[in-house]
Amino acid sequence: MKKYFLKSSVWMTKDSLLLTLEPKNSEDKLDFYPGQYLSIGFRRFGRPSPVRCFSIVSSPSSNNLQLGIRVYGVFTKSLSKLKPGANMFVLGPYGNFLIDEEKDKNIIMLAAGIGITPYMSMLRFLSEQRINLPVTLVYAVRTTDNIPFYNEITELQKTNPFLKVIYLVTEDIKPIGNQKFYKGLISSDFMDKLTKKYYSPYTFFICGPKGFKDAAIDILSKNNVEKDKIITEEFTPSTQSRSDAEGEAFTIPKLTYGLSFLSLALLSAFIMTIDLVREVPKLQNSSSTTSAPSASNSSAGNTNTNSTPSPANSQPVQPSSPSTTYSQPQQNQNSYQQPTTSVS
Repeated sequence: MKKYFLKSSVWMTKDSLLLTLEPKNSEDKLDFYPGQYLSIGFRRFGRPSPVRCFSIVSSPSSNNLQLGIRVYGVFTKSLSKLKPGANMFVLGPYGNFLIDEEKDKNIIMLAAGIGITPYMSMLRFLSEQRINLPVTLVYAVRTTDNIPFYNEITELQKTNPFLKVIYLVTEDIKPIGNQKFYKGLISSDFMDKLTKKYYSPYTFFICGPKGFKDAAIDILSKNNVEKDKIITEEFTPSTQSRSDAEGEAFTIPKLTYGLSFLSLALLSAFIMTIDLVREVPKLQNSSSTTSAPSASNSSAGNTNTNSTPSPANSQPVQPSSPSTTYSQPQQNQNSYQQPTTSVS
């Protein structure tokens, strides 16, 4: 567990918040790869709060941690009310939502809503390190007046010639400068135009609500995109998961519940074994006493002197004691591959 304090809390839009955390000392600085996430908590009334998972927005080269959060639940509302200087604790990092420069030569990032957060860490790092990796960001939002990180994305697009940004708007479109916006949802027609129906050169990263993620995966699967070319992260309030090449999902809550159940089962089995070992001698002593009464008791209770039972000479058996038996991204890419994505 790493100890941080809240440095600043800034509203990006009407329902999205940017938290900046600073480590209390150099030993508490969290090391991570772009695209990973962490669990955070804080102290409330002298007691630690529950923890929740959020993607990291900051680049690994930054001393501070930044988190982009959509405020709508009890926990996130509590975070929005914290004052600068509040004590925070951080667990992690977690996740395999990572770029592999050996395999991912041309990337399409599909984001929806606050699912933009892991991509911000990736884009910041790629720009800082001047890594010549072609990236097309498709960012789906509801309205143009509620786009987290809009200004920063615009600046990144200006300074990084390998970055192309496309906005999909599902509801209201209000002009912002010279930026183009496309109306509609992610669809097969849109993806066909974006890739010119040539999907094989790309690695697709997907992060957003479940409906968005499922729709994107369905489109890519129908176009025969290989599973190891589809990297997903389900963005929910309490956890995130990344599907691997075999399609299996890993989540922190599932792992926690599974380990807790296994620990409880092993503890119960151990206690039952100890109790059984303790009870065996008692049962054996009780059996010996019942089958072999003493001579004095027999003579007192039996008038027939010829039928005196012989005393038992067996000894109780003593129980035996139980036996216990993300690779770091390469900073240079020699060849530049111009993105081939387009939307007409």
